[in-house]
Amino acid sequence: MNQHQLDQKRNWITGKFIVGIDPAKDKHQAAIIDSNGNAVGKSFSFNHNSWGFHEQLWFKLKRYLGPESTHPDQLIFAVEAAIDFWQPLVDYLHRQGYSIVIVSPLTTKNSRVLPGHDFTKTDPKDARLVAESAFRGHYHHYEDYSDQIKAMKTLSLTYTKIRKDLSRNQQRLRSIVNRVFPEFLNIVPLDTDTAHFLLSNYLHPQDFLNLDVSGTVAAMLKVSNQQHGMETLSDLQQAAPTSIGIPRDTLEIISDRLTVNSWLTMITMLKQQLKIISAQLIELAKQTPWFDILVSIKGISDVTASLFIAEVKDLNIYRHYKQIQKLAGLNLRLCVSGKSRGRFKINKIGNCRLRWIIYLMTQETIKYIPEVRIKYLKRQIKYSSRTRSIIACSSQLLQLLMALIKANHHYEFIPENQSLVWQLEYQYDKTKKNRKRNKATPVYNI
Repeated sequence: MNQHQLDQKRNWITGKFIVGIDPAKDKHQAAIIDSNGNAVGKSFSFNHNSWGFHEQLWFKLKRYLGPESTHPDQLIFAVEAAIDFWQPLVDYLHRQGYSIVIVSPLTTKNSRVLPGHDFTKTDPKDARLVAESAFRGHYHHYEDYSDQIKAMKTLSLTYTKIRKDLSRNQQRLRSIVNRVFPEFLNIVPLDTDTAHFLLSNYLHPQDFLNLDVSGTVAAMLKVSNQQHGMETLSDLQQAAPTSIGIPRDTLEIISDRLTVNSWLTMITMLKQQLKIISAQLIELAKQTPWFDILVSIKGISDVTASLFIAEVKDLNIYRHYKQIQKLAGLNLRLCVSGKSRGRFKINKIGNCRLRWIIYLMTQETIKYIPEVRIKYLKRQIKYSSRTRSIIACSSQLLQLLMALIKANHHYEFIPENQSLVWQLEYQYDKTKKNRKRNKATPVYNI
């Protein structure tokens, strides 16, 4: 944020009473400061229920400010965005017509040391710090979006959480297979339907030695769309007698089978829920004017486009691609003092889900879109770091997206850019060969 934007925020809040609120599960803590930043009355609490919102809060405010000073034109509520406790309160205040600003918990945490040079943490102190942070201009305006955008945001959160649960259960399944039959993982990829079919019927090495070959092969061919059959099953049967898996007795075999069945059931259920959630999310995203523009870029799927729209909410409010970059925490953290310059890193203070979505989009578009791949190849020629190059190319992708959205235009392939890509591809191939040739051979001291 530059100084001009900070001054604008300070001027907007000047001349009004600020009520800083530290939300909590049962009781919210509030503190009032005037237009000069001085405390008004004592810090007070009010319940997180209907009586607290409609009666207790306003009784305290009228007691300290008077009935005439509680008008929406003279009062601003600054609320710390802590977990989910703040959302019902903010929604209620917004419906009452009051202006609301949101203060980040990170701002409150870093401000605790300022009053007394200590890290004391109390609810009254935090409520006062929230109000003072808003007074200094360290806040964001609360925005109320359409029902469609709110629904997409909820579905995006649900999709991300289900995906994390799916990943956890897949790792749990991998863990138990690693213990009893680790060779299985080298023959059949664990995240395939074929692996799930085999593990639902056979788990331990002896199970694969005593199965019905013809019936199992027929089922494998059907499940895998002819990708796995007799050859895969033969590899498993050859690996079973010499497996390094832990031998199990009867009771352990029963417990292993129950455990694997539990993980497989949860994985199947979570995959079904992901399909339902993504289908509804895509249906809502198609109603926005930006969906067709995003999917016109090869490498951006319907799901990633829908998730991107859900996380940025309203693309019309962004004037520059760097605003989205900062929202995702992909902006650079500078470290410059005098003549010394530290290593530049991405900030990572922002929406981690949006950061992950942008990374996925960039990872795919560097394969097909010349405007993005040119930067990727130039960086790979100079620095050999795929992950960092992908992150660096995300700014190029966001710049392209914002240009298309502002022009309300679908992406069109430009042949001139492709010729430059071919030249860089040739240079990159030579660079990779030189790096491989110049790689030092390790010397072992005997």
